Amino acid sequence: MLAFERKSRVIQYLEQNGKAGVTELATLLNVVPETIRRDLRELEKQGVLTRTHGGALLKNKKEADFPYEIRAMKNSLEKDRICRRAARFIEDGDLIFIDSSSTLLHLLKYIDRNSRLTILTNSLEIIHTYANHSNENITMICTGGVFNKYNMSLSGAIASQYAANFFPNKAFVSCHGISPEYGFTDGNLHELGFKRDIINKTGKAFFLVDHTKFGKLGPIHLGDFNICDVIITDQAPPEDFRLQMMQSNPNLELIIAKQEAAGETSPECTCL
Repeated sequence: MLAFERKSRVIQYLEQNGKAGVTELATLLNVVPETIRRDLRELEKQGVLTRTHGGALLKNKKEADFPYEIRAMKNSLEKDRICRRAARFIEDGDLIFIDSSSTLLHLLKYIDRNSRLTILTNSLEIIHTYANHSNENITMICTGGVFNKYNMSLSGAIASQYAANFFPNKAFVSCHGISPEYGFTDGNLHELGFKRDIINKTGKAFFLVDHTKFGKLGPIHLGDFNICDVIITDQAPPEDFRLQMMQSNPNLELIIAKQEAAGETSPECTCL
């Protein structure tokens, strides 16, 4: 298990239980206690937890309090599967938008290297990933705008004005939560208008969300279910939730990205 996967599991365990012991975590993750102690020291430096004698306590109980790099760790395996599946929709000649959500960080590595396409983004992490990706078939366009260190993103009037010149045929975005009553909700007021504009004018909007987003309510309303064409997730929501989404938007497609065995193509389930 890689370090970021291990830390992701530690955070998830602490979110569920509030506290944990070193021995307890070492047994759970099948590593030696010193490995856990090192992980806890690093997570404490990042402001996630407080170390105690023999263990740790969760410091920030709200996801919004976690720094970007920690949010990127959370549910990382699930996010990776979702992005792998989403990449199948990206085709030669596309102009796509990728937002600044930590879920989208895995998407670039699964794009077919032979596909020539253009990516518009307001995410500095996507730009950084692209810089290390070395794929000359991709033209990367950054929106510019006001820097937000919390999301590692650019937003504001400058970003909106620049993005107005482009009409992506596909947009890949995420959100803070999805609820039957309010649809899609988000947590960043500064990016909300910009994100809505992109979604409204795109040819096809893909929402990439892990299962923890279902039933969660963010502080800001992003849009109803009709702003979305495809939801790609790692687990199906409860049946009553699925039916409410279908009633709100009969054309909505829900795709479940399944875990792959080595060398296999991921099976999928289209539920709507």
